Amino acid sequence: MTMTGSVASDTREIAPAQSDCHVTVLTDRCAGCQECLVRCPTGAIALDQAGWVVTVTDAACVGCRQCERTCPFSAIVVAGPALAGARAGTITRHPANLAGDTAETRQGLSDWDEALAEAARCLQCPDPTCVRGCPAHNDIPGFIAAIAARDLAGAHDVLARTSMLPDVCSRVCDQSVQCEGACSWALAGAAPVAIGALERFVCDQAPVPSPGRVPGEAGLAGEGLSVAVVGAGPAGAAAAWELVRAGAFVTIYDRDERPGGLMSWGIPDFTLPDAIAARPFAQLANAGAELRAGSAVHVADLPGLLAEYDAVLLAVGAAEPLRLPVPGAELGGVTDATSFLQRAKAVLEGGDRAEVFPELASTDRRSPAVLVIGGGNTAMDVARSARRMGMTATCVEWLDPRFAAVRADELAEARAEGVDVRFLTTLIRLQGEGGRVRRAVLAPTGQDRPDRRPVVYDGRPMTVPADLVVMAMGYRVAKEFADTLPGTPVRRMAEGVPDRRWQASGLLAVPVRRRGHGTSAGAPQPSAGELALGREACLIAAGLPVAERLYLSGDVLTGPATVVEAMAQGKRAAQAILASHPSRYDPARDAVGVPVEGTAAR
Repeated sequence: MTMTGSVASDTREIAPAQSDCHVTVLTDRCAGCQECLVRCPTGAIALDQAGWVVTVTDAACVGCRQCERTCPFSAIVVAGPALAGARAGTITRHPANLAGDTAETRQGLSDWDEALAEAARCLQCPDPTCVRGCPAHNDIPGFIAAIAARDLAGAHDVLARTSMLPDVCSRVCDQSVQCEGACSWALAGAAPVAIGALERFVCDQAPVPSPGRVPGEAGLAGEGLSVAVVGAGPAGAAAAWELVRAGAFVTIYDRDERPGGLMSWGIPDFTLPDAIAARPFAQLANAGAELRAGSAVHVADLPGLLAEYDAVLLAVGAAEPLRLPVPGAELGGVTDATSFLQRAKAVLEGGDRAEVFPELASTDRRSPAVLVIGGGNTAMDVARSARRMGMTATCVEWLDPRFAAVRADELAEARAEGVDVRFLTTLIRLQGEGGRVRRAVLAPTGQDRPDRRPVVYDGRPMTVPADLVVMAMGYRVAKEFADTLPGTPVRRMAEGVPDRRWQASGLLAVPVRRRGHGTSAGAPQPSAGELALGREACLIAAGLPVAERLYLSGDVLTGPATVVEAMAQGKRAAQAILASHPSRYDPARDAVGVPVEGTAAR
């Protein structure tokens, strides 16, 4: 018996065997609830029925600490390292000459041997927290098990149940705060399984299958149903995919001539190649969906669409860029990330820089200076695109780097390509000549907690050259939709006491660790479970109509989010439409098939 302070604890220590881990069971606290036993991935835990307490065999323990996290009575203490093994390293390609180079910089796993070795690191947890951390709820142990069996078709089958964009998500997801952040190894403080790299490996080795009809017990769930999907981004693509698979008639409206939304115009080829971004829409068209590109839909158009279709799914995204209202923001040469990225894509596809960026014609600098306001992934895309067009690029972000919403690999690649990234720095005014911007005045900031706004120290300004200033601080939903749609944006926050299954998983107990960003002692960090529960609240909202036969998904529902969140919400909204099977016909006259006044019968 050992004493801790004034509390006595009866302990049963399992003698170390071949493992480097040592497990202590506090038998006076153990209630024999078996939460640890059912979640142990290695079978190291058993129940002593005589004393109704658990026993642990150290030799079988790998130090994942699932038992320690899930015990509701803090009756288990694990000592020793997490025996996770070495994580597979992915290769980043650094072009010797950046000019005009749009080839992918991040390479996938090199071969089957590497993929199999990484797949072997997966514990195949009985309660896989990685699935809860994935916004789409991909069966991660399932597709990894298929890789381990060298079954690519099986891996695709598993992924297809929840994702229609595995080739996209494996490239653009910040896995460190989603699936990999919720991996048992990550929760134990070790390197998580490289889930994103394994997902990409499946897609690199075998193409993503097209949407095939999936009949249920009563036939095709969407048969006879017509749905208008407004927005050809990830939410719209996922919704259309689910509806087409169920046999519904789907028309996709999008204001742009090229479908894909942010995937098309907002993510450069060196991160997401055009062929990958365009793939789902080509497959949807081949499967029977009708795509009406260049067809903008406004709030005033919704009643007409509801009269023409059985349901309308609004997935217009958040495409209105934020701008910093500083003195000089009206000068020529001040633009937004959307405009810049669209024009940069034109130049990098062979256009003439002088024609596409005429505002740079008057600069006397050999390499025009681009100042990017923002330090997120979009800002890195802008700066890296500028470097490929022969410009210098500086990014300023007023947040502390520990709290910035940028992928660690994006940041590292940008700096390797010559981008000057300055955190804890903000823009306070712009200066120009002849109506055009020429200089930017910056100031340092300070931030000690992620839940507090940075403080601006404008008494210590610094001036940098700027021939072009790009506002890349994020996006918002167009005002006409934001002001009209009830209950939006939905907050990414779960209300009330979490479901017992979430609590018992242990996912809520460990702060998320963003790889490459460091940690902050004393600063509150959300757990992977808190982040996941916030996304769950949005998923629930996506399945509920905001008006009769009108559903929302993606950024128009939640405000700016990620590709995978939008995809998951689009799928959920489509499932809700299929379940309710709405009709544009008046129920009172449905028996004779007479459409409601003003509708167009099909």
